[in-house]
Amino acid sequence: MGRLIGIFSLIVILVGCTEQPAAPASNQITTAPTMIQASPAVAPLESTSTPSTTEPVSLTFTTYRDPRGVFAIDVPSNWRTESLKNGIGISSFAYNASVVVTISFSWQAEQLDSTKAAEIVEMVKSQTFATYLTRDVQLNSASEGATYRLEGTASLNAQPMYVRFELSQTTGGSIMLQSWLVPQDLWPDVETTFYTPMQRSLSIDDEAAAALAQE
Repeated sequence: MGRLIGIFSLIVILVGCTEQPAAPASNQITTAPTMIQASPAVAPLESTSTPSTTEPVSLTFTTYRDPRGVFAIDVPSNWRTESLKNGIGISSFAYNASVVVTISFSWQAEQLDSTKAAEIVEMVKSQTFATYLTRDVQLNSASEGATYRLEGTASLNAQPMYVRFELSQTTGGSIMLQSWLVPQDLWPDVETTFYTPMQRSLSIDDEAAAALAQE
Protein backbone atom coordinates (compact mmCIF):
# COMPACT_ATOMS: atom_id res chain seq x y z
CA MET A 1 0.00 0.00 0.00
CA GLY A 2 1.44 3.34 -1.02
CA ARG A 3 2.35 5.91 1.63
CA LEU A 4 -0.24 8.65 2.02
CA ILE A 5 1.81 11.86 1.98
CA GLY A 6 -0.94 13.81 3.70
CA ILE A 7 -4.67 13.17 3.57
CA PHE A 8 -6.39 15.50 1.14
CA SER A 9 -9.24 16.74 3.27
CA LEU A 10 -11.97 19.23 3.06
CA ILE A 11 -13.63 19.96 6.39
CA VAL A 12 -16.33 22.48 6.79
CA ILE A 13 -17.37 22.76 10.43
CA LEU A 14 -20.36 24.86 11.41
CA VAL A 15 -20.61 24.75 15.18
CA GLY A 16 -22.21 27.62 17.09
CA CYS A 17 -19.38 29.94 18.12
CA THR A 18 -16.87 27.07 18.48
CA GLU A 19 -13.24 27.02 17.35
CA GLN A 20 -12.49 23.69 15.77
CA PRO A 21 -9.75 22.01 13.79
CA ALA A 22 -10.86 20.94 10.41
CA ALA A 23 -10.30 18.11 7.97
CA PRO A 24 -12.50 16.99 1.82
CA ALA A 25 -14.44 16.74 -2.88
CA SER A 26 -15.01 16.31 -6.52
CA ASN A 27 -12.16 16.81 -8.94
CA GLN A 28 -11.04 17.16 -12.49
CA ILE A 29 -8.92 14.11 -13.23
CA THR A 30 -5.57 14.33 -15.03
CA THR A 31 -3.14 11.57 -15.96
CA ALA A 32 -0.59 10.84 -13.25
CA PRO A 33 2.69 8.93 -13.20
CA THR A 34 2.80 5.76 -11.10
CA MET A 35 5.02 5.29 -8.07
CA ILE A 36 5.12 2.63 -5.35
CA GLN A 37 5.96 3.66 -1.78
CA ALA A 38 5.61 2.23 1.76
CA SER A 39 2.94 2.22 4.54
CA PRO A 40 0.01 4.67 4.87
CA ALA A 41 0.02 7.58 7.32
CA VAL A 42 -2.59 10.20 8.09
CA ALA A 43 -1.61 13.86 8.31
CA PRO A 44 -2.77 15.64 11.49
CA LEU A 45 -5.73 17.95 11.18
CA GLU A 46 -4.68 21.58 10.94
CA SER A 47 -6.30 24.39 12.94
CA THR A 48 -7.31 27.80 11.71
CA SER A 49 -8.24 30.69 13.97
CA THR A 50 -11.97 31.36 14.25
CA PRO A 51 -13.23 34.87 13.39
CA SER A 52 -14.71 36.90 16.23
CA THR A 53 -17.68 38.48 14.46
CA THR A 54 -20.61 37.26 12.42
CA GLU A 55 -20.28 37.92 8.69
CA PRO A 56 -22.94 38.07 5.98
CA VAL A 57 -23.37 35.06 3.74
CA SER A 58 -21.43 35.79 0.55
CA LEU A 59 -22.80 34.43 -2.72
CA THR A 60 -19.75 35.72 -4.62
CA PHE A 61 -16.91 33.23 -5.02
CA THR A 62 -13.24 33.74 -5.88
CA THR A 63 -10.80 31.06 -7.01
CA TYR A 64 -7.95 30.04 -4.72
CA ARG A 65 -5.06 28.40 -6.59
CA ASP A 66 -2.55 26.32 -4.66
CA PRO A 67 0.93 27.86 -5.17
CA ARG A 68 2.33 24.37 -5.87
CA GLY A 69 -0.24 23.85 -8.60
CA VAL A 70 -1.88 20.85 -6.93
CA PHE A 71 -5.44 22.13 -6.64
CA ALA A 72 -7.82 25.04 -7.12
CA ILE A 73 -11.14 25.77 -5.42
CA ASP A 74 -13.73 28.55 -5.41
CA VAL A 75 -14.42 30.02 -1.95
CA PRO A 76 -16.84 32.73 -0.79
CA SER A 77 -15.11 36.05 -1.43
CA ASN A 78 -15.36 37.35 2.14
CA TRP A 79 -13.93 34.22 3.77
CA ARG A 80 -10.33 34.18 5.00
CA THR A 81 -7.75 31.80 3.54
CA GLU A 82 -4.59 30.56 5.23
CA SER A 83 -1.89 28.58 3.45
CA LEU A 84 -1.08 25.28 5.16
CA LYS A 85 1.82 22.87 4.64
CA ASN A 86 -0.19 20.57 2.39
CA GLY A 87 -3.15 22.73 1.48
CA ILE A 88 -5.29 25.65 2.61
CA GLY A 89 -7.33 26.71 5.63
CA ILE A 90 -10.51 28.73 5.06
CA SER A 91 -12.56 30.32 7.82
CA SER A 92 -15.63 32.51 8.23
CA PHE A 93 -18.71 33.11 10.34
CA ALA A 94 -22.13 32.67 8.77
CA TYR A 95 -25.56 31.82 10.11
CA ASN A 96 -24.17 32.75 13.57
CA ALA A 97 -22.09 29.57 13.41
CA SER A 98 -18.37 29.05 12.91
CA VAL A 99 -17.30 27.86 9.46
CA VAL A 100 -13.88 26.28 9.12
CA VAL A 101 -12.58 24.58 5.97
CA THR A 102 -9.28 22.75 5.67
CA ILE A 103 -8.02 21.21 2.43
CA SER A 104 -4.97 18.99 2.26
CA PHE A 105 -4.02 16.28 -0.21
CA SER A 106 -2.19 13.01 -0.72
CA TRP A 107 -1.27 10.71 -3.58
CA GLN A 108 -0.37 7.08 -4.21
CA ALA A 109 -0.22 5.02 -7.37
CA GLU A 110 -2.29 2.09 -6.09
CA GLN A 111 -6.04 2.45 -5.73
CA LEU A 112 -7.30 2.22 -2.15
CA ASP A 113 -9.63 -0.68 -1.40
CA SER A 114 -12.79 -0.16 0.64
CA THR A 115 -11.19 -1.59 3.80
CA LYS A 116 -8.27 0.86 3.75
CA ALA A 117 -10.57 3.76 2.86
CA ALA A 118 -12.81 2.88 5.81
CA GLU A 119 -9.78 2.79 8.16
CA ILE A 120 -8.70 6.28 7.07
CA VAL A 121 -12.20 7.72 7.42
CA GLU A 122 -12.62 6.14 10.87
CA MET A 123 -9.29 7.63 11.99
CA VAL A 124 -10.23 11.13 10.86
CA LYS A 125 -13.70 10.76 12.42
CA SER A 126 -12.10 9.79 15.74
CA GLN A 127 -9.69 12.75 15.60
CA THR A 128 -12.54 15.12 14.91
CA PHE A 129 -14.98 13.75 17.48
CA ALA A 130 -12.27 13.72 20.18
CA THR A 131 -12.38 17.53 20.21
CA TYR A 132 -16.05 17.57 21.25
CA LEU A 133 -18.26 16.13 23.94
CA THR A 134 -19.77 13.64 21.49
CA ARG A 135 -23.02 11.76 22.07
CA ASP A 136 -25.86 10.09 20.17
CA VAL A 137 -23.74 9.14 17.15
CA GLN A 138 -25.78 7.52 14.39
CA LEU A 139 -23.72 7.09 11.22
CA ASN A 140 -24.21 4.84 8.20
CA SER A 141 -21.45 3.82 5.80
CA ALA A 142 -21.62 3.40 2.03
CA SER A 143 -19.04 2.39 -0.55
CA GLU A 144 -19.49 3.36 -4.20
CA GLY A 145 -16.60 2.55 -6.52
CA ALA A 146 -13.59 4.63 -5.42
CA THR A 147 -15.63 6.53 -2.81
CA TYR A 148 -16.24 5.63 0.83
CA ARG A 149 -18.73 7.70 2.84
CA LEU A 150 -19.76 7.82 6.50
CA GLU A 151 -22.72 10.09 7.26
CA GLY A 152 -25.55 10.65 9.70
CA THR A 153 -26.11 12.64 12.89
CA ALA A 154 -24.34 13.23 16.20
CA SER A 155 -24.63 15.53 19.18
CA LEU A 156 -21.43 17.58 19.45
CA ASN A 157 -21.14 19.78 22.54
CA ALA A 158 -24.90 19.24 23.00
CA GLN A 159 -25.69 20.54 19.48
CA PRO A 160 -27.42 18.25 16.94
CA MET A 161 -25.21 18.02 13.87
CA TYR A 162 -25.33 16.55 10.38
CA VAL A 163 -22.04 14.68 9.89
CA ARG A 164 -20.36 13.51 6.70
CA PHE A 165 -16.89 12.05 6.17
CA GLU A 166 -16.09 11.05 2.59
CA LEU A 167 -12.92 9.74 0.97
CA SER A 168 -12.36 9.25 -2.75
CA GLN A 169 -9.46 8.71 -5.11
CA THR A 170 -8.96 9.76 -8.70
CA THR A 171 -7.82 7.25 -11.30
CA GLY A 172 -4.55 9.22 -11.33
CA GLY A 173 -3.89 8.47 -7.65
CA SER A 174 -4.89 11.67 -5.83
CA ILE A 175 -6.69 10.92 -2.55
CA MET A 176 -9.36 13.34 -1.36
CA LEU A 177 -11.01 13.36 2.04
CA GLN A 178 -13.77 15.77 2.95
CA SER A 179 -15.56 16.12 6.27
CA TRP A 180 -18.64 18.22 6.93
CA LEU A 181 -20.02 18.95 10.41
CA VAL A 182 -23.07 21.17 10.05
CA PRO A 183 -25.84 22.13 12.51
CA GLN A 184 -28.62 19.78 11.46
CA ASP A 185 -31.23 22.45 10.71
CA LEU A 186 -28.77 24.41 8.53
CA TRP A 187 -27.58 21.59 6.29
CA PRO A 188 -30.18 22.02 3.49
CA ASP A 189 -29.21 25.69 3.06
CA VAL A 190 -25.48 25.04 3.50
CA GLU A 191 -25.58 22.24 0.95
CA THR A 192 -27.04 24.56 -1.68
CA THR A 193 -25.10 27.73 -0.82
CA PHE A 194 -21.61 26.38 -0.05
CA TYR A 195 -21.21 22.64 -0.50
CA THR A 196 -22.43 22.25 -4.07
CA PRO A 197 -20.55 25.22 -5.61
CA MET A 198 -17.32 24.28 -3.83
CA GLN A 199 -17.63 20.63 -4.91
CA ARG A 200 -18.15 21.61 -8.53
CA SER A 201 -15.23 24.03 -8.55
CA LEU A 202 -12.61 21.86 -6.85
CA SER A 203 -9.95 20.48 -9.18
CA ILE A 204 -6.73 18.59 -8.46
CA ASP A 205 -3.76 17.98 -10.74
CA ASP A 206 -2.65 14.38 -10.25
CA GLU A 207 0.78 14.96 -11.80
CA ALA A 208 1.50 17.87 -9.45
CA ALA A 209 0.28 15.84 -6.44
CA ALA A 210 2.48 12.91 -7.46
CA ALA A 211 5.52 15.15 -7.91
CA LEU A 212 5.01 16.68 -4.47
CA ALA A 213 4.67 13.21 -2.95
CA GLN A 214 8.13 12.32 -4.25
CA GLU A 215 9.86 15.30 -2.62
